[in-house]
Amino acid sequence: GGDGGPVPVVVAKVTAKSVPIAVTAIGNVEAYSTINLVPQIGGQLTEVYFSEGDFVKKGAKLFSIDASQIEAQIAQAEANLARDEALQAQAEANLARDVANEKYGRDQAARYAQLFKEGIVSKEQGDQLAATADALANSVRADRAAVDSSKAQLRADQANIRNLQVQLGYTTIYSPIEGRTGNLTVKRGNVVAPNTSGLMSITQVEPIYVTFTVPETRLAEIRRYMAQGKLS
Repeated sequence: GGDGGPVPVVVAKVTAKSVPIAVTAIGNVEAYSTINLVPQIGGQLTEVYFSEGDFVKKGAKLFSIDASQIEAQIAQAEANLARDEALQAQAEANLARDVANEKYGRDQAARYAQLFKEGIVSKEQGDQLAATADALANSVRADRAAVDSSKAQLRADQANIRNLQVQLGYTTIYSPIEGRTGNLTVKRGNVVAPNTSGLMSITQVEPIYVTFTVPETRLAEIRRYMAQGKLS
């Protein structure tokens, strides 16, 4: 009908080539991982550095917990360390003094013992010097014990400071992963408890999981191609 004119057509040479096989499926997107942030130390939540739903980088500062009490404890611990270092130095000085006195006393006792053999001094004088040398030896042993005790106290002071510094580090909370922040469960100004109250969650979305099912009739084919390499 109509004008009856010619109808244009497009022709092409037939070629053989590989074409992709597409399998359509419905899937669900799932987070790669979800982290629930829990404070490791108690105190008042003083700062929140993000808004709910923000995308945060790994290592980003998220929360601050009041650190004034721990800072005061560190200052006191450092003062105790300085005091005990002075006591340790005094114990070392006492030891050095008494070691020198003991050596002198032993030399004196030995010299008087020889003089007694030669009949120059009395036995009582030699015995008195020997007793003095023994007393000095006891002082040296006591001094060594005091030095060991002071060194142990210094190690305890230093360990206490390291422990407090670790706790101080817990007062600032950083993001352990890169992801999307969830709802904030504790508002700024409230007091948080250690290892009990979660602050919020972070969901890692890059990379991300997608789960889906395929028709059973295509499963054998998919498995066969998967054995040859990764499928897109």
